Amino acid sequence: MNFTTPEYYYLFIPVALLACFLIFYNSRNKQISSLLLLSYVFFYLASGFYILLLFMSTLVDFYCGKSIDKANNKNQKKKFLFFSIITNLSILGIFKYFNFFIGNYNALIHIYPIIPEIAKINLLLPIGISFYTFQTMSYTIDVYRKKVKPQESLIDFACYAAFFPQLVAGPIVRYSHFNPQITKKLVFKENNLKIGLTFIIYGLFKKFVIADNIAIQVNNLFTVEQDLTNFWLVWCGALFFGIQIYADFSAYTDIAIGSAKLFGIDLPENFKHPYFAHNPQEFWRKWHISLSTWLRDYLYFPLGGSKGGMNVLIKATMITMILGGLWHGASWNFIIWGIMHGIAILAHKIVRDNGFVKKLKNDFPVSFGFSSLLLTQLFIFWTWLIFRLQDDHMLNVALKTSLGYNANFNWDIFNSSFSGPMYFHLLVLVPSFLIMHYMSYKYNGLKNVIAKLSPPKWALVTGIMLSLAILLKPVDTSDFIYFRF
Repeated sequence: MNFTTPEYYYLFIPVALLACFLIFYNSRNKQISSLLLLSYVFFYLASGFYILLLFMSTLVDFYCGKSIDKANNKNQKKKFLFFSIITNLSILGIFKYFNFFIGNYNALIHIYPIIPEIAKINLLLPIGISFYTFQTMSYTIDVYRKKVKPQESLIDFACYAAFFPQLVAGPIVRYSHFNPQITKKLVFKENNLKIGLTFIIYGLFKKFVIADNIAIQVNNLFTVEQDLTNFWLVWCGALFFGIQIYADFSAYTDIAIGSAKLFGIDLPENFKHPYFAHNPQEFWRKWHISLSTWLRDYLYFPLGGSKGGMNVLIKATMITMILGGLWHGASWNFIIWGIMHGIAILAHKIVRDNGFVKKLKNDFPVSFGFSSLLLTQLFIFWTWLIFRLQDDHMLNVALKTSLGYNANFNWDIFNSSFSGPMYFHLLVLVPSFLIMHYMSYKYNGLKNVIAKLSPPKWALVTGIMLSLAILLKPVDTSDFIYFRF
């Protein structure tokens, strides 16, 4: 079960609302217990017996948090903190990165055949593991830093760790944000229902109409059969994938936020119109915000950040971005993607700190804004090629082509490369996405504007969006992209 299955909407959500606001309305503890039980059911239906890994992370971090608080000295506190971190990273490392490191080890030892190879293990990547391990790990770190007090109730902590809307693909929620919202009895409010349904329908529209239809072309363009020496094809593929990944991931976040809002729980926003960022640093303040702030607070700052001079800044930035890339998947293309963003962030910081950016703003106030936006987004969409293409040969060819090296500009080849109506995607879906993204930027969230409409206008707009989501949904829909991470 996930957010694209009908059962989630006509069965799971109604049962959860009935349990929370009708059956257990008078008992806060029973409300939280019912949410926890249903969250476990949801996760079991999504991942099967990998739910045991979630149990392990929950128990380890809950008891480590209590032990850190009760420890008599700093060394003891560190031991429990390290146990929490090592346990979580070991689980993540075994199930997500073991085969990647073993594969690279085996490739290296071919130089020295005397050393035996290590066999890979057949493990499926558990859904949501990157999200909930980071989430519960942040709790023990915050307890160690004395930013939060340890949770006394295992049920409450388990609900924080497993809350079904954000469990599988985020946002990564801080304990300090979530826990205060469940300390009192949850109360049903009509306005929460309206807001929640708006976010859910808005997310479904982006997922089915934009992301899944665009995905058909992306999957067709980036195959070994295609001529990736065609300049137009490669850049169109980069444009399409940039739209697909944003529409797909932000759609999941919208549905997650909307689902949580039905229960009166606010989850943090994960995107703020990132394709209107004017520099790489701003992009990361607007893209996957819960991950970028996690990396900032628990990795970049502890490494020294920008307060230790240029050498420390370079080290902290590059380590943070490389590990941020690796978080997305066990593949070299994600590491390279992180390196490229790290270099871009450092380059921007250097020219900004030297006053070059300020001088350009003063000398060319009109053209500077557009130029910085265009250059930033060209870089962002160019790096989506690195993110998307995990085949080394295809990536190498596509990157050269994107820069005009050994590229052809044959328009007929470009036209023949599409599956189905190319111009529907180029002239309808892409402009529709750009209009939505611009309106979201201009009005600080289009879905928030829709939620504030009067009931008749709201019903009309959401009804149209839901109808289009049903009518234009492709036959073969794809899983949310971030399920792979």
